Amino acid sequence: MALFNETLAHEITALIRQRQAALTTALDSAPNQLQADLRLLIEIANGVHVRSEELIPAVDQALRRVLDLLLGSALQSAPVYPDDFWERDIGILVSRARWWIHGDDLITISNAAALAFGANNQANRMRIARAIDKGMLDWVPDPSVLNPQQNRRVLRQQVERLRDLSTLPE
Repeated sequence: MALFNETLAHEITALIRQRQAALTTALDSAPNQLQADLRLLIEIANGVHVRSEELIPAVDQALRRVLDLLLGSALQSAPVYPDDFWERDIGILVSRARWWIHGDDLITISNAAALAFGANNQANRMRIARAIDKGMLDWVPDPSVLNPQQNRRVLRQQVERLRDLSTLPE
């Protein structure tokens, strides 16, 4: 008895067609939403807009849409960033937009370890790093820190949420 059949092929094809439809819709939208989103993110990265509570949701949505188009998959899994993503212009654009959106809510790995586990030690910092690697925590490079081993920042709210749910890896 075969473990797999044509049903699986149809399910996979359907997932890929759904992704294709989403990409086609995004590229064909009028006025072109992708261009508007990119224009807004570029303006944010270039310092054109002052941070305001009214504009934050629009920038956040624009960033989500662009990242979904760039990094989304047919399986709707968490985005996988290429190794050199943060050194590319698009990575720098994303980093600046996230810093603009989240500002003071981005904390160091050390602070996240202390917040989540009550102590900033090597074991707890490694637990935070594993949570990042597993996609449980989003991170953004801090452009003011050149050492890539020390420039990761995570969202305080995500750390608090995972702490409260007790879902951080051991």
